[in-house]
Formats: sequence, structure tokens, C-alpha cells
Amino acid sequence: MTVIAVLSAAAAVMFLVLLVQFAALLINPHGRDSINQILVQAGVPAAELPGVFVIDAVIWVLALLVPAILHGAAYYGLMGMRRGGWVVAFLLACAWSIVLIGIPFGVLLWRRDTRAAFGLS
Repeated sequence: MTVIAVLSAAAAVMFLVLLVQFAALLINPHGRDSINQILVQAGVPAAELPGVFVIDAVIWVLALLVPAILHGAAYYGLMGMRRGGWVVAFLLACAWSIVLIGIPFGVLLWRRDTRAAFGLS
């Protein structure tokens, strides 16, 4: 049980480190310019650039903050032997298995030759 809790804590710390790195990128003017340049290369019009930049930043912050909070909750719940901690840890394990196992199989199924084998052009 303790190993799972420590892995949850390590994942929470990893997501927090990634969040701090992204925050440093947003604070740095050169980092913001780099993000804006990527958005322009992706075809975002100049008039929509500030709005898309903010939406992109919010999505990234949430995508890094929510897993950090969930992994931290799993850690504290597992260390306190609470049912909620077990539930959160179980749901996180399911999510990680979908990401780590589902994506490679999805890529395999999406390949042109696999689709052709099943008659999906």
C-alpha cells in the first residue's frame, strides 16, 4: 500500500514541476513570444492571437494542475487508509492504463494498413 502512495506522491510532484516550468515559460517574455510564434505557425490569425493564447495557457495549467491535485489526494487518502483515497487511486490507475495502453492500441488500429485489413479504406 505504501508503494502505491509513494508513486502517487511522486506523480503529484512531477505534475507540479511541469506546472512550474510552464508558469516560468508564461512569465518569461521570450517564452510568450515562442508560444505566440507556434500559434501563428499553426494558422491562428493575429487578431485572435491574444484570446487563443489565454485559452491555450488555461488549458495547459488545468491539464497539469488537476492531475497534481488528484495524485496528491490519492497519496493523502492512501496514507490515511481512507476509502476516498482508495477510490481516487483506483480511478487514477484506470486513467493511466487507458493512456499508456489505449493510445498505442489506438495508433495501431488507426494505421492505414490495419484499417484496410478491416475494409475501412
